[in-house]
Amino acid sequence: MKSFDSLSLKYFYNENCSFISGAVVQKIQLPSRHEVILNLRNISLSKNKKLYININPKYPHTCFIESVTIQKRNIIIPNNPPMFCMQLRKYLSGSKIKDFRVIEYERIMEIDFDYFDEIGSLIRLTLAIEFMGKYSNIILYNKNSRVIIGSIHNVSSEKSSIREVFGGAKYIYPPLKNKLDILKTSYSTFFEIAKEKDIKKISDNFYYFSNGILENVYKKINDTKKVFDFLQNLENLDNKEFIISYWDKKNTLTEAIDSYFSNIIFCETLKKEKEKLKKCLSGDIKKNQKILSNKPDNTKALDYKSRADLIMCNLYSIKPKQKELIAEGKTVELDANLSADKNAQKYYSLYKKSLSTYKHSFERYIEAKEKDEYYASILFNIDNSENFSELKEIESELFRMGLVRNFEDKNQEIKIGKIEFDSWEIYIGKNNKQNDYLISKIASGEDLWFHGLNFPSAHVILKIYNNKNNPPASVLEYCARLVKENSIAKNSTKTSIIMTKRKNLKKPPNSYPGYVTYKNEIEIVV
Repeated sequence: MKSFDSLSLKYFYNENCSFISGAVVQKIQLPSRHEVILNLRNISLSKNKKLYININPKYPHTCFIESVTIQKRNIIIPNNPPMFCMQLRKYLSGSKIKDFRVIEYERIMEIDFDYFDEIGSLIRLTLAIEFMGKYSNIILYNKNSRVIIGSIHNVSSEKSSIREVFGGAKYIYPPLKNKLDILKTSYSTFFEIAKEKDIKKISDNFYYFSNGILENVYKKINDTKKVFDFLQNLENLDNKEFIISYWDKKNTLTEAIDSYFSNIIFCETLKKEKEKLKKCLSGDIKKNQKILSNKPDNTKALDYKSRADLIMCNLYSIKPKQKELIAEGKTVELDANLSADKNAQKYYSLYKKSLSTYKHSFERYIEAKEKDEYYASILFNIDNSENFSELKEIESELFRMGLVRNFEDKNQEIKIGKIEFDSWEIYIGKNNKQNDYLISKIASGEDLWFHGLNFPSAHVILKIYNNKNNPPASVLEYCARLVKENSIAKNSTKTSIIMTKRKNLKKPPNSYPGYVTYKNEIEIVV
Protein backbone atom coordinates (compact mmCIF):
# COMPACT_ATOMS: atom_id res chain seq x y z
CA MET A 1 0.00 0.00 0.00
CA LYS A 2 1.23 3.49 -0.84
CA SER A 3 1.87 5.81 2.10
CA PHE A 4 0.75 9.42 2.24
CA ASP A 5 4.24 10.90 2.47
CA SER A 6 5.41 14.44 3.23
CA LEU A 7 6.06 15.09 -0.49
CA SER A 8 2.47 14.28 -1.45
CA LEU A 9 1.27 16.50 1.42
CA LYS A 10 3.51 19.30 0.12
CA TYR A 11 1.96 18.99 -3.36
CA PHE A 12 -1.54 18.81 -1.84
CA TYR A 13 -0.85 22.07 -0.02
CA ASN A 14 0.43 23.72 -3.18
CA GLU A 15 -2.65 22.60 -5.16
CA ASN A 16 -5.29 23.61 -2.59
CA CYS A 17 -3.76 26.48 -0.60
CA SER A 18 -5.67 29.15 -2.54
CA PHE A 19 -9.03 27.54 -1.71
CA ILE A 20 -8.41 26.59 1.92
CA SER A 21 -6.83 29.91 2.92
CA GLY A 22 -9.73 32.33 3.40
CA ALA A 23 -12.45 29.63 3.42
CA VAL A 24 -15.14 29.56 6.11
CA VAL A 25 -16.00 26.45 8.13
CA GLN A 26 -19.71 25.81 7.61
CA LYS A 27 -20.05 22.36 9.15
CA ILE A 28 -17.93 19.89 11.14
CA GLN A 29 -18.56 16.14 11.22
CA LEU A 30 -16.76 13.19 12.82
CA PRO A 31 -17.96 9.94 11.22
CA SER A 32 -15.53 7.90 13.34
CA ARG A 33 -12.62 8.23 15.77
CA HIS A 34 -10.29 8.43 12.76
CA GLU A 35 -12.19 10.77 10.44
CA VAL A 36 -13.07 14.48 10.31
CA ILE A 37 -15.00 16.26 7.56
CA LEU A 38 -14.81 20.05 7.33
CA ASN A 39 -17.43 21.58 5.04
CA LEU A 40 -15.69 24.68 3.68
CA ARG A 41 -16.91 27.59 1.57
CA ASN A 42 -14.58 30.03 -0.12
CA ILE A 43 -16.76 33.09 -0.77
CA SER A 44 -14.27 34.83 -3.09
CA LEU A 45 -14.03 31.71 -5.29
CA SER A 46 -17.76 30.87 -4.86
CA LYS A 47 -16.94 27.23 -4.16
CA ASN A 48 -18.01 24.69 -1.54
CA LYS A 49 -15.83 21.67 -0.76
CA LYS A 50 -15.63 18.93 1.86
CA LEU A 51 -12.13 18.56 3.32
CA TYR A 52 -11.79 14.96 4.41
CA ILE A 53 -9.14 14.03 6.98
CA ASN A 54 -8.42 10.40 7.80
CA ILE A 55 -5.87 9.48 10.48
CA ASN A 56 -6.49 5.73 10.44
CA PRO A 57 -3.03 4.15 11.04
CA LYS A 58 -3.48 1.95 7.96
CA TYR A 59 -4.17 4.78 5.50
CA PRO A 60 -3.74 8.31 6.90
CA HIS A 61 -4.46 10.94 4.22
CA THR A 62 -6.42 14.04 3.31
CA CYS A 63 -8.36 15.07 0.20
CA PHE A 64 -11.60 16.67 -0.92
CA ILE A 65 -14.51 14.28 -1.26
CA GLU A 66 -17.81 14.25 -3.11
CA SER A 67 -21.14 12.58 -2.31
CA VAL A 68 -20.19 9.59 -4.49
CA THR A 69 -17.02 9.08 -2.45
CA ILE A 70 -18.92 9.35 0.83
CA GLN A 71 -21.19 6.53 -0.32
CA LYS A 72 -18.30 4.44 -1.60
CA ARG A 73 -16.34 4.80 1.63
CA ASN A 74 -19.53 3.94 3.57
CA ILE A 75 -19.16 7.11 5.67
CA ILE A 76 -22.00 7.26 8.20
CA ILE A 77 -22.48 10.33 10.39
CA PRO A 78 -23.42 9.27 13.96
CA ASN A 79 -26.51 10.76 15.60
CA ASN A 80 -24.56 11.53 18.78
CA PRO A 81 -21.31 13.36 17.90
CA PRO A 82 -18.25 12.55 20.06
CA MET A 83 -16.75 15.04 22.54
CA PHE A 84 -13.95 16.20 20.21
CA CYS A 85 -16.52 16.95 17.51
CA MET A 86 -18.42 19.14 19.98
CA GLN A 87 -15.16 20.91 20.85
CA LEU A 88 -14.38 21.60 17.19
CA ARG A 89 -17.91 22.88 16.60
CA LYS A 90 -17.68 25.17 19.62
CA TYR A 91 -14.41 26.79 18.54
CA LEU A 92 -14.36 26.49 14.74
CA SER A 93 -17.95 26.57 13.39
CA GLY A 94 -18.41 29.72 11.32
CA SER A 95 -14.71 30.65 11.67
CA LYS A 96 -12.65 31.92 8.76
CA ILE A 97 -9.38 30.19 7.99
CA LYS A 98 -6.55 32.71 8.42
CA ASP A 99 -3.62 30.55 7.40
CA PHE A 100 -2.92 27.12 6.00
CA ARG A 101 0.56 25.59 5.97
CA VAL A 102 2.55 22.38 5.91
CA ILE A 103 5.38 21.92 8.40
CA GLU A 104 8.67 21.52 6.55
CA TYR A 105 9.94 17.93 6.29
CA GLU A 106 6.94 16.66 8.27
CA ARG A 107 3.62 15.01 7.47
CA ILE A 108 1.84 17.73 9.43
CA MET A 109 -0.53 20.35 8.08
CA GLU A 110 -1.86 23.20 10.19
CA ILE A 111 -4.93 25.40 9.78
CA ASP A 112 -5.23 28.67 11.73
CA PHE A 113 -8.57 30.15 12.82
CA ASP A 114 -9.67 33.27 14.68
CA TYR A 115 -11.92 32.63 17.67
CA PHE A 116 -13.62 35.22 19.87
CA ASP A 117 -14.10 34.09 23.47
CA GLU A 118 -16.95 34.97 25.85
CA ILE A 119 -15.58 38.47 26.58
CA GLY A 120 -14.86 39.21 22.93
CA SER A 121 -11.09 38.68 23.02
CA LEU A 122 -9.52 37.42 19.80
CA ILE A 123 -7.68 34.10 20.12
CA ARG A 124 -5.76 32.46 17.29
CA LEU A 125 -6.39 28.70 17.29
CA THR A 126 -4.54 26.06 15.27
CA LEU A 127 -5.83 22.71 14.09
CA ALA A 128 -2.80 20.43 13.61
CA ILE A 129 -3.32 17.29 11.52
CA GLU A 130 -0.50 14.76 11.84
CA PHE A 131 -0.31 11.95 9.26
CA MET A 132 2.23 9.72 10.99
CA GLY A 133 1.02 6.12 10.78
CA LYS A 134 0.03 4.75 14.18
CA TYR A 135 0.93 8.10 15.77
CA SER A 136 -1.50 10.06 13.56
CA ASN A 137 -3.59 12.61 15.41
CA ILE A 138 -5.74 15.74 15.10
CA ILE A 139 -5.01 18.37 17.73
CA LEU A 140 -6.60 21.75 18.46
CA TYR A 141 -4.34 24.16 20.36
CA ASN A 142 -3.93 27.87 21.23
CA LYS A 143 -1.30 29.19 18.81
CA ASN A 144 0.02 31.88 21.17
CA SER A 145 0.28 29.83 24.38
CA ARG A 146 0.60 26.49 22.53
CA VAL A 147 -1.70 24.92 25.12
CA ILE A 148 -3.72 21.99 23.76
CA ILE A 149 -7.50 22.46 23.93
CA GLY A 150 -8.38 18.96 22.76
CA SER A 151 -7.31 16.08 20.51
CA ILE A 152 -8.98 13.20 18.76
CA HIS A 153 -6.53 10.83 20.55
CA ASN A 154 -5.02 11.58 23.94
CA VAL A 155 -1.44 10.36 24.43
CA SER A 156 -0.30 9.85 28.04
CA SER A 157 3.21 9.29 29.37
CA GLU A 158 2.42 5.56 29.51
CA LYS A 159 1.91 5.52 25.75
CA SER A 160 4.80 7.82 24.83
CA SER A 161 7.82 8.97 26.84
CA ILE A 162 8.73 11.54 24.17
CA ARG A 163 5.52 13.51 23.62
CA GLU A 164 2.28 13.75 25.58
CA VAL A 165 -0.94 14.96 23.98
CA PHE A 166 -3.99 15.91 26.06
CA GLY A 167 -6.02 18.96 27.02
CA GLY A 168 -3.91 21.43 29.05
CA ALA A 169 -0.52 20.08 27.92
CA LYS A 170 1.88 22.09 25.75
CA TYR A 171 1.83 21.28 22.05
CA ILE A 172 5.24 20.40 20.66
CA TYR A 173 6.20 18.97 17.28
CA PRO A 174 7.50 15.41 17.05
CA PRO A 175 11.30 15.11 17.13
CA LEU A 176 12.74 15.81 13.67
CA LYS A 177 14.58 12.89 12.07
CA ASN A 178 18.22 13.34 11.14
CA LYS A 179 17.86 13.37 7.35
CA LEU A 180 19.12 15.43 4.41
CA ASP A 181 17.31 17.92 2.19
CA ILE A 182 18.09 17.08 -1.42
CA LEU A 183 17.82 20.77 -2.39
CA LYS A 184 20.66 21.48 0.04
CA THR A 185 22.74 18.43 -0.87
CA SER A 186 25.54 18.12 -3.41
CA TYR A 187 25.48 15.47 -6.09
CA SER A 188 28.61 13.81 -4.67
CA THR A 189 26.87 13.31 -1.30
CA PHE A 190 23.79 11.94 -3.02
CA PHE A 191 25.92 9.63 -5.18
CA GLU A 192 27.62 8.08 -2.13
CA ILE A 193 24.21 7.23 -0.70
CA ALA A 194 22.47 6.27 -3.96
CA LYS A 195 25.26 4.57 -5.93
CA GLU A 196 23.95 1.10 -5.05
CA LYS A 197 20.42 2.19 -5.99
CA ASP A 198 19.16 1.00 -2.63
CA ILE A 199 15.72 2.63 -2.40
CA LYS A 200 15.36 2.11 1.36
CA LYS A 201 18.78 3.66 1.99
CA ILE A 202 17.82 6.76 -0.02
CA SER A 203 14.46 7.16 1.77
CA ASP A 204 16.19 6.68 5.15
CA ASN A 205 18.66 9.46 4.41
CA PHE A 206 16.50 12.06 2.63
CA TYR A 207 13.33 13.90 3.60
CA TYR A 208 10.15 13.67 1.51
CA PHE A 209 10.87 10.54 -0.56
CA SER A 210 8.99 7.36 0.33
CA ASN A 211 9.93 3.92 -0.99
CA GLY A 212 6.94 3.96 -3.34
CA ILE A 213 7.86 7.24 -5.00
CA LEU A 214 11.50 6.18 -5.35
CA GLU A 215 10.47 2.89 -6.97
CA ASN A 216 8.43 4.80 -9.54
CA VAL A 217 11.33 7.19 -10.18
CA TYR A 218 13.75 4.32 -10.81
CA LYS A 219 11.27 2.68 -13.16
CA LYS A 220 11.33 5.89 -15.15
CA ILE A 221 15.04 6.80 -14.82
CA ASN A 222 18.08 4.62 -14.22
CA ASP A 223 20.94 7.12 -14.39
CA THR A 224 21.97 8.35 -10.90
CA LYS A 225 22.64 11.96 -11.98
CA LYS A 226 19.28 12.15 -13.73
CA VAL A 227 17.60 10.65 -10.67
CA PHE A 228 19.24 13.35 -8.52
CA ASP A 229 17.98 16.12 -10.83
CA PHE A 230 14.52 14.54 -11.01
CA LEU A 231 14.23 14.31 -7.21
CA GLN A 232 15.34 17.93 -6.83
CA ASN A 233 12.63 18.98 -9.26
CA LEU A 234 10.11 16.86 -7.35
CA GLU A 235 10.90 18.49 -4.02
CA ASN A 236 10.85 21.88 -5.72
CA LEU A 237 7.19 21.22 -6.77
CA ASP A 238 8.15 21.12 -10.45
CA ASN A 239 6.57 17.78 -11.42
CA LYS A 240 2.95 17.65 -10.30
CA GLU A 241 1.99 15.27 -13.12
CA PHE A 242 4.37 12.60 -11.77
CA ILE A 243 2.90 12.81 -8.26
CA ILE A 244 -0.67 12.65 -9.58
CA SER A 245 0.07 9.61 -11.77
CA TYR A 246 1.85 7.97 -8.82
CA TRP A 247 -1.46 7.91 -6.96
CA ASP A 248 -3.96 7.44 -9.80
CA LYS A 249 -4.78 8.59 -13.32
CA LYS A 250 -6.81 11.70 -12.49
CA ASN A 251 -6.81 15.40 -13.34
CA THR A 252 -5.87 16.69 -9.87
CA LEU A 253 -3.87 15.35 -6.96
CA THR A 254 -6.81 15.43 -4.54
CA GLU A 255 -8.89 13.40 -7.04
CA ALA A 256 -6.04 10.91 -7.40
CA ILE A 257 -5.56 10.53 -3.62
CA ASP A 258 -9.32 10.23 -3.11
CA SER A 259 -9.62 7.58 -5.83
CA TYR A 260 -6.70 5.51 -4.52
CA PHE A 261 -7.74 5.45 -0.87
CA SER A 262 -11.47 5.18 -1.65
CA ASN A 263 -10.84 1.93 -3.51
CA ILE A 264 -8.74 0.52 -0.67
CA ILE A 265 -11.16 1.59 2.07
CA PHE A 266 -14.13 0.32 0.04
CA CYS A 267 -12.59 -3.14 -0.44
CA GLU A 268 -11.46 -3.48 3.18
CA THR A 269 -14.69 -2.14 4.70
CA LEU A 270 -16.84 -4.31 2.39
CA LYS A 271 -14.80 -7.35 3.39
CA LYS A 272 -15.25 -6.52 7.11
CA GLU A 273 -19.00 -6.08 6.69
CA LYS A 274 -19.22 -9.43 4.90
CA GLU A 275 -17.27 -11.16 7.69
CA LYS A 276 -19.52 -9.52 10.29
CA LEU A 277 -22.66 -10.89 8.61
CA LYS A 278 -21.10 -14.34 8.25
CA LYS A 279 -20.24 -14.30 11.95
CA CYS A 280 -23.91 -13.65 12.77
CA LEU A 281 -24.77 -16.87 10.94
CA SER A 282 -21.90 -19.04 12.20
CA GLY A 283 -23.60 -20.13 15.47
CA ASP A 284 -26.83 -21.19 13.75
CA ILE A 285 -24.92 -22.94 10.97
CA LYS A 286 -22.96 -25.00 13.53
CA LYS A 287 -26.18 -26.02 15.32
CA ASN A 288 -27.75 -26.94 12.01
CA GLN A 289 -24.73 -29.01 10.93
CA LYS A 290 -24.92 -30.91 14.21
CA ILE A 291 -28.53 -31.94 13.39
CA LEU A 292 -27.55 -32.92 9.83
CA SER A 293 -24.61 -35.03 11.08
CA ASN A 294 -27.04 -37.26 13.01
CA LYS A 295 -29.43 -38.48 10.34
CA PRO A 296 -32.35 -40.22 12.07
CA ASP A 297 -33.35 -43.77 11.20
CA ASN A 298 -36.29 -45.95 12.28
CA THR A 299 -34.33 -49.20 12.65
CA LYS A 300 -34.92 -49.28 16.40
CA ALA A 301 -38.65 -48.69 15.99
CA LEU A 302 -38.95 -51.45 13.35
CA ASP A 303 -37.00 -53.81 15.62
CA TYR A 304 -39.50 -53.22 18.46
CA LYS A 305 -42.39 -53.89 16.05
CA SER A 306 -40.84 -57.11 14.70
CA ARG A 307 -40.37 -58.38 18.28
CA ALA A 308 -44.00 -57.58 19.12
CA ASP A 309 -45.16 -59.31 15.91
CA LEU A 310 -43.10 -62.43 16.74
CA ILE A 311 -44.66 -62.62 20.18
CA MET A 312 -48.16 -62.29 18.70
CA CYS A 313 -47.42 -65.01 16.14
CA ASN A 314 -46.23 -67.36 18.91
CA LEU A 315 -48.68 -66.21 21.55
CA TYR A 316 -50.01 -69.68 22.48
CA SER A 317 -46.63 -71.40 22.51
CA ILE A 318 -45.19 -69.04 25.15
CA LYS A 319 -45.33 -70.56 28.61
CA PRO A 320 -45.84 -68.59 31.84
CA LYS A 321 -42.62 -67.22 33.42
CA GLN A 322 -40.78 -67.77 30.09
CA LYS A 323 -37.79 -65.32 29.82
CA GLU A 324 -37.13 -65.42 26.09
CA LEU A 325 -38.65 -66.42 22.76
CA ILE A 326 -36.59 -67.91 19.95
CA ALA A 327 -38.39 -67.77 16.61
CA GLU A 328 -37.41 -67.25 12.99
CA GLY A 329 -33.74 -67.13 14.00
CA LYS A 330 -34.32 -64.20 16.36
CA THR A 331 -34.22 -64.09 20.17
CA VAL A 332 -36.79 -61.87 21.90
CA GLU A 333 -36.38 -61.07 25.58
CA LEU A 334 -39.54 -61.48 27.68
CA ASP A 335 -40.55 -60.11 31.05
CA ALA A 336 -41.25 -63.24 33.13
CA ASN A 337 -43.70 -61.29 35.29
CA LEU A 338 -45.89 -60.40 32.30
CA SER A 339 -48.13 -62.53 30.15
CA ALA A 340 -47.35 -63.10 26.47
CA ASP A 341 -49.86 -60.54 25.20
CA LYS A 342 -48.64 -58.00 27.80
CA ASN A 343 -45.06 -58.51 26.55
CA ALA A 344 -46.30 -57.88 23.01
CA GLN A 345 -48.11 -54.71 24.13
CA LYS A 346 -44.92 -53.56 25.86
CA TYR A 347 -42.95 -53.85 22.60
CA TYR A 348 -45.76 -52.20 20.62
CA SER A 349 -45.69 -49.33 23.13
CA LEU A 350 -41.89 -48.99 22.72
CA TYR A 351 -42.40 -49.11 18.95
CA LYS A 352 -44.89 -46.22 19.06
CA LYS A 353 -42.61 -44.10 21.27
CA SER A 354 -39.57 -44.83 19.12
CA LEU A 355 -41.54 -44.11 15.94
CA SER A 356 -42.78 -40.82 17.40
CA THR A 357 -39.19 -39.85 18.30
CA TYR A 358 -38.05 -40.81 14.81
CA LYS A 359 -40.79 -38.75 13.14
CA HIS A 360 -39.91 -35.72 15.27
CA SER A 361 -36.19 -36.16 14.53
CA PHE A 362 -36.90 -36.66 10.84
CA GLU A 363 -38.95 -33.45 10.72
CA ARG A 364 -36.08 -31.61 12.40
CA TYR A 365 -33.68 -33.19 9.91
CA ILE A 366 -35.79 -32.09 6.89
CA GLU A 367 -36.08 -28.61 8.38
CA ALA A 368 -32.29 -28.57 8.90
CA LYS A 369 -31.75 -29.53 5.24
CA GLU A 370 -33.96 -26.64 4.14
CA LYS A 371 -32.08 -24.34 6.52
CA ASP A 372 -28.79 -25.61 5.14
CA GLU A 373 -29.85 -24.65 1.61
CA TYR A 374 -31.04 -21.28 2.90
CA TYR A 375 -27.77 -20.61 4.75
CA ALA A 376 -25.79 -21.64 1.66
CA SER A 377 -27.77 -19.12 -0.40
CA ILE A 378 -27.22 -16.40 2.22
CA LEU A 379 -23.45 -17.05 2.35
CA PHE A 380 -23.35 -16.96 -1.44
CA ASN A 381 -25.34 -13.71 -1.50
CA ILE A 382 -22.94 -12.14 1.01
CA ASP A 383 -19.89 -13.14 -1.04
CA ASN A 384 -21.60 -12.01 -4.26
CA SER A 385 -22.50 -8.53 -2.90
CA GLU A 386 -20.71 -5.71 -4.67
CA ASN A 387 -21.71 -2.75 -2.52
CA PHE A 388 -22.96 -1.78 0.94
CA SER A 389 -26.60 -1.34 -0.07
CA GLU A 390 -26.77 -5.01 -1.15
CA LEU A 391 -25.26 -6.05 2.19
CA LYS A 392 -27.81 -3.87 3.99
CA GLU A 393 -30.61 -5.74 2.19
CA ILE A 394 -29.15 -9.06 3.38
CA GLU A 395 -28.77 -7.68 6.93
CA SER A 396 -32.41 -6.56 6.82
CA GLU A 397 -33.44 -10.08 5.78
CA LEU A 398 -31.40 -11.65 8.59
CA PHE A 399 -32.90 -9.20 11.08
CA ARG A 400 -36.42 -10.25 10.09
CA MET A 401 -35.38 -13.89 10.41
CA GLY A 402 -34.09 -13.16 13.94
CA LEU A 403 -30.46 -13.83 13.00
CA VAL A 404 -29.22 -10.24 13.44
CA ARG A 405 -29.84 -7.87 16.33
CA ASN A 406 -29.62 -4.08 16.68
CA PHE A 407 -30.52 -3.26 13.11
CA GLU A 408 -32.68 -0.32 12.10
CA ASP A 409 -35.05 -2.03 9.72
CA LYS A 410 -35.95 0.91 7.55
CA ASN A 411 -37.93 0.30 4.36
CA GLN A 412 -35.03 0.77 2.00
CA GLU A 413 -35.63 1.05 -1.70
CA ILE A 414 -34.75 -2.24 -3.39
CA LYS A 415 -32.47 -1.65 -6.37
CA ILE A 416 -32.61 -4.43 -8.97
CA GLY A 417 -29.85 -4.65 -11.54
CA LYS A 418 -31.08 -4.09 -15.10
CA ILE A 419 -29.14 -5.01 -18.26
CA GLU A 420 -29.87 -4.29 -21.90
CA PHE A 421 -28.68 -6.99 -24.31
CA ASP A 422 -29.60 -6.90 -28.02
CA SER A 423 -32.65 -4.74 -27.15
CA TRP A 424 -33.84 -7.34 -24.56
CA GLU A 425 -34.41 -6.36 -20.91
CA ILE A 426 -32.74 -8.57 -18.32
CA TYR A 427 -33.08 -8.22 -14.53
CA ILE A 428 -30.78 -9.81 -11.97
CA GLY A 429 -31.43 -10.37 -8.24
CA LYS A 430 -28.28 -10.44 -6.11
CA ASN A 431 -29.85 -11.58 -2.82
CA ASN A 432 -33.02 -13.19 -1.45
CA LYS A 433 -34.72 -9.85 -0.80
CA GLN A 434 -34.09 -8.78 -4.40
CA ASN A 435 -35.13 -12.22 -5.67
CA ASP A 436 -38.49 -12.04 -3.87
CA TYR A 437 -39.08 -8.55 -5.24
CA LEU A 438 -38.01 -9.65 -8.73
CA ILE A 439 -40.40 -12.62 -8.80
CA SER A 440 -43.36 -10.86 -7.18
CA LYS A 441 -43.16 -7.29 -8.53
CA ILE A 442 -41.19 -7.24 -11.78
CA ALA A 443 -41.65 -10.59 -13.51
CA SER A 444 -44.81 -11.43 -15.49
CA GLY A 445 -46.20 -14.87 -16.30
CA GLU A 446 -44.52 -15.24 -19.72
CA ASP A 447 -41.13 -13.91 -18.61
CA LEU A 448 -38.29 -16.42 -18.49
CA TRP A 449 -36.63 -17.28 -15.18
CA PHE A 450 -33.04 -18.58 -14.97
CA HIS A 451 -31.27 -20.16 -11.98
CA GLY A 452 -28.48 -22.59 -11.18
CA LEU A 453 -29.46 -26.27 -11.05
CA ASN A 454 -29.24 -27.37 -7.40
CA PHE A 455 -26.76 -24.70 -6.30
CA PRO A 456 -27.04 -21.09 -5.04
CA SER A 457 -27.06 -18.44 -7.75
CA ALA A 458 -28.58 -15.12 -8.68
CA HIS A 459 -32.12 -15.14 -10.10
CA VAL A 460 -32.26 -13.78 -13.65
CA ILE A 461 -35.45 -12.67 -15.40
CA LEU A 462 -35.69 -12.12 -19.16
CA LYS A 463 -38.67 -9.88 -19.92
CA ILE A 464 -40.98 -11.12 -22.69
CA TYR A 465 -43.31 -8.34 -23.83
CA ASN A 466 -46.38 -8.89 -26.03
CA ASN A 467 -44.73 -7.51 -29.12
CA LYS A 468 -41.61 -9.63 -28.72
CA ASN A 469 -40.86 -12.80 -30.61
CA ASN A 470 -39.22 -15.80 -28.99
CA PRO A 471 -35.76 -14.76 -27.76
CA PRO A 472 -32.85 -15.98 -29.91
CA ALA A 473 -30.41 -18.60 -28.61
CA SER A 474 -27.72 -15.93 -28.11
CA VAL A 475 -29.94 -14.06 -25.60
CA LEU A 476 -30.81 -17.26 -23.71
CA GLU A 477 -27.13 -18.19 -23.57
CA TYR A 478 -26.26 -14.70 -22.30
CA CYS A 479 -28.83 -15.02 -19.49
CA ALA A 480 -27.50 -18.46 -18.57
CA ARG A 481 -23.93 -17.14 -18.51
CA LEU A 482 -25.10 -14.25 -16.33
CA VAL A 483 -26.42 -16.80 -13.81
CA LYS A 484 -23.15 -18.76 -13.94
CA GLU A 485 -21.06 -15.61 -13.36
CA ASN A 486 -23.19 -14.83 -10.30
CA SER A 487 -23.11 -18.27 -8.69
CA ILE A 488 -20.80 -20.49 -6.65
CA ALA A 489 -20.11 -22.38 -9.89
CA LYS A 490 -18.63 -19.36 -11.71
CA ASN A 491 -15.20 -21.03 -11.95
CA SER A 492 -16.55 -24.40 -13.13
CA THR A 493 -15.79 -25.53 -16.68
CA LYS A 494 -19.34 -26.85 -17.21
CA THR A 495 -22.46 -25.70 -15.38
CA SER A 496 -26.15 -26.62 -15.64
CA ILE A 497 -28.59 -23.69 -15.64
CA ILE A 498 -32.38 -24.16 -15.56
CA MET A 499 -34.89 -22.01 -17.41
CA THR A 500 -38.67 -21.88 -17.13
CA LYS A 501 -41.51 -19.38 -17.41
CA ARG A 502 -42.36 -17.23 -14.42
CA LYS A 503 -45.86 -18.76 -14.28
CA ASN A 504 -44.23 -22.13 -13.53
CA LEU A 505 -42.77 -20.82 -10.27
CA LYS A 506 -44.44 -21.21 -6.91
CA LYS A 507 -43.44 -19.88 -3.51
CA PRO A 508 -44.51 -22.36 -0.79
CA PRO A 509 -46.17 -20.82 2.30
CA ASN A 510 -43.83 -20.10 5.24
CA SER A 511 -40.79 -20.77 3.06
CA TYR A 512 -37.52 -18.88 3.38
CA PRO A 513 -37.03 -15.61 1.45
CA GLY A 514 -36.00 -16.20 -2.16
CA TYR A 515 -37.11 -19.86 -2.15
CA VAL A 516 -39.32 -21.07 -5.02
CA THR A 517 -40.34 -24.39 -6.55
CA TYR A 518 -40.56 -24.82 -10.31
CA LYS A 519 -41.81 -27.13 -13.06
CA ASN A 520 -41.51 -27.57 -16.86
CA GLU A 521 -37.88 -26.45 -16.70
CA ILE A 522 -35.34 -26.69 -19.52
CA GLU A 523 -31.67 -27.36 -18.74
CA ILE A 524 -29.01 -25.21 -20.41
CA VAL A 525 -25.39 -26.35 -20.13
CA VAL A 526 -22.89 -23.49 -20.03
